[in-house]
Amino acid sequence: MRSLNPSTAGTTESGLVLDSRRLTQVLIASIIVVTLALSVSLSHGGSINALILLVVLGVLSLGLWYAKTDRVSRAASLMLSTLTLTVCVFMFLSDGIRDEAVSAFPAILIFTSMFGTRRLFLTLLSVICLALVGIVALNLTGWHVNAVAPLQWGTLINVLAILLGTAFFVWLLSSDLKHALQRLKVDNQRLQDVNTRIEVLAHHDSLTNLPNRALARDRLEQALAAARRNGTLVAVLFLDLDNFKTVNDSLGHSAGDALLCDMAARLQASVRDSDTISRQGGDEFLVILSQISSEEAASAASAKLLTQINQPIQVTGHDFSTSGSIGIAMFPKDGEDVDTLLKNADLAMYRAKESGRNTFQFFNADMNSSVLEHLHLATGIRTALDQGDFRLYYQPQFDLKTGRIVGAEALLRWPHATLGFVSPARFIPIAERAGLINTLGNWVLSEACHQCRQWQDAGMPHLVMAVNVSPVQFRRDDFEHEVYSALTQWNVSPAAIELELTESLLIANAGHVSGVMERLGKIGVQFSIDDFGTGYSNLGYLKRFAVDRLKIDQSFVRHLTQHSHDEGIVRAIIEMAHCLDFGQGYHWAPALPADEFVRFVAARETS
Repeated sequence: MRSLNPSTAGTTESGLVLDSRRLTQVLIASIIVVTLALSVSLSHGGSINALILLVVLGVLSLGLWYAKTDRVSRAASLMLSTLTLTVCVFMFLSDGIRDEAVSAFPAILIFTSMFGTRRLFLTLLSVICLALVGIVALNLTGWHVNAVAPLQWGTLINVLAILLGTAFFVWLLSSDLKHALQRLKVDNQRLQDVNTRIEVLAHHDSLTNLPNRALARDRLEQALAAARRNGTLVAVLFLDLDNFKTVNDSLGHSAGDALLCDMAARLQASVRDSDTISRQGGDEFLVILSQISSEEAASAASAKLLTQINQPIQVTGHDFSTSGSIGIAMFPKDGEDVDTLLKNADLAMYRAKESGRNTFQFFNADMNSSVLEHLHLATGIRTALDQGDFRLYYQPQFDLKTGRIVGAEALLRWPHATLGFVSPARFIPIAERAGLINTLGNWVLSEACHQCRQWQDAGMPHLVMAVNVSPVQFRRDDFEHEVYSALTQWNVSPAAIELELTESLLIANAGHVSGVMERLGKIGVQFSIDDFGTGYSNLGYLKRFAVDRLKIDQSFVRHLTQHSHDEGIVRAIIEMAHCLDFGQGYHWAPALPADEFVRFVAARETS
């Protein structure tokens, strides 16, 4: 059947659709046949038959008008009912069941079954059967006898007209069926293509066409089952591209997609056909090395993968180099099920990143302990923030020329209920990874300003409060607002606050950092570089950024009197920044609680 829209087609109970154009053709053919029959009747003086045929022509003309005005169902029902009743009447008036009009019944029934409703088909079939039975019964009982008229040329004309009309209808119907079958074949092929595509999308990554998580998991299950049967090993490699975000941020996501597709092709070319490369999402890939005999084989495969990743690549006209970090978990040593192996390979991958990247790392049990500790401390940090368990200690800062205390650095301390004092070096990185460093840093800033206000009220207005700022915290857009809020809340002069930044922060995002420092510096906030000498030690930024102090890292000062090499380095730094001669460290005084710090300052000033 042809493709139809609702405005030009009628839908039957059988679900088939009747084309108004096709029905119009059938009606025209029926009108032609009736017209021929009318001509024959008039030529033989059959006035009654002619009158009946005139009425039929009128009804069929009405049906034709219905069809052309898109009332398809009504037109079809009217045409079929009229033709059925007309044939029955002519059978009764003429030769009975031997009348040539009987040959029209099959065409009527076929048309009705294909395009009429079930009720209409059953009704017309019942009428035809009753008419045949009734006419035969009347003839047999003698109530009405149909005399068989001798053959005439008119009879042949009627038979040929009915035959040609039926043939025309059958030809139209077969043509429609051929088209329907052809379209069904095309639709079936399209459906198969869609199902194939759905199958691919369900089990493959849409960008790289590599197996996705679901398919990789299934293949890993199969690899483990085979390894159990054969007594072999399986290596699960979790691979992450290093610094992939830089490509997306600098060259755009289309460049990032091109890089991922290239890397997918390289990875596939680096392993055996029996191995599996899967994209897990983003820049993460899973490699399943099945049926291997030793860890050395996994090491060799990992080294080969890294070599391929390190090869330069041209992305949107730019030459680019990247690297990867790989974590390896071995079956059965590092896990006997899919979830355990995936988790352990992921842990090993993060350890590879922490080890400097562009390397691979095998899983070991200590990694699990590290993760558990991380979760425990992250939960503890949240609880400590909610319950106010954190404390600030204050380490005095001295003017080395006069010996006078000129300020203090606020140092965060965490007196844990079971672990004792937890080192900041231990919990600060966890707070950064857990997304808690901003809340923690804002609390430290506010508490330090509060303490500064208390010192000023106690008669120590000259003290400057130094506060360490995490790079993560400093990069936030609302950092300046937090500084203003803390100063305003505790009515502290900006000149009484010194923010300590790391060298890596100054280098990594110089434009943003310089702008923030300039705006805060204009209101009087001071800045210092913490742990100077352990980072980039780029002297160029001392001129570029408004820095008030350099704080030499303790690794140089701790053995100042024992190693002449350290002494020489410190002297060089001091000579470079001779106007910044202040001292802070355990050599002069440890970090103290607020009340002890006040007593320490008072004792120094009275001595």
